[in-house]
Amino acid sequence: MSLRSVSCLVLVLGCFMAEAARTSDELPDLRFTEERLDLGCVGVEFKIRHHFKLVNYGSDTIYIDTVSGVCDCTEVRFLDSVVAPGDTAAILMIFNTANMYGPVEKDIRLHCSDAKSPNKSIFYAANVGQWLFKVEPKPVNVFFLPGQNSRSSTFLNHALDKISVQDIYLDEEIVEIKTLKKVASKGESLELEVTPRADLPAGTHLTSYTVTIDLHQDLPPLRITIPVKVVKY
Repeated sequence: MSLRSVSCLVLVLGCFMAEAARTSDELPDLRFTEERLDLGCVGVEFKIRHHFKLVNYGSDTIYIDTVSGVCDCTEVRFLDSVVAPGDTAAILMIFNTANMYGPVEKDIRLHCSDAKSPNKSIFYAANVGQWLFKVEPKPVNVFFLPGQNSRSSTFLNHALDKISVQDIYLDEEIVEIKTLKKVASKGESLELEVTPRADLPAGTHLTSYTVTIDLHQDLPPLRITIPVKVVKY
């Protein structure tokens, strides 16, 4: 390689590294681990829970001052107000679907001591009371009374040639979820088994799980979120 080629290569690498450093410097230190939450289809008159996570990528401790939802349907609580470098913070969102129907999109706003970006927002979306592509969950919420060990959670495929379970996201691990039937043809149901954890203490425990369903036929995946309540004495 000629001296001129080496010089050009060094110049290109230097520019690339400078641009990477500049881009890194411009990013906020406290960042959400997800850009947007899609809850998918949810039932009416339920409360959906989700924990948003933030990571402090900077070298200074960051203090969270306030967190708020933009409408009465959203309750938010920040569980960590001091985030050391490299640490993670959590914000609990409780979305109440009462008096709603159809597509909705809301956001949560946060103010903190991050000098690069003190004001942050994260959006979440849902489709309330509508079961798209005629994939219907039964039940639309899972409720355990004391002594109940497990319940079936099914998703009836009314219209499509085939659907299948792609992913299951459980917000808080107060239950265990097992896939019993992963693929369902038209007229059949996907089936999950939901079981409360045996080591749960006495009290009322709440969570939600989101099932991502592959609809095949070049259709986008469908998400359905199911709230869970477990009561133990």
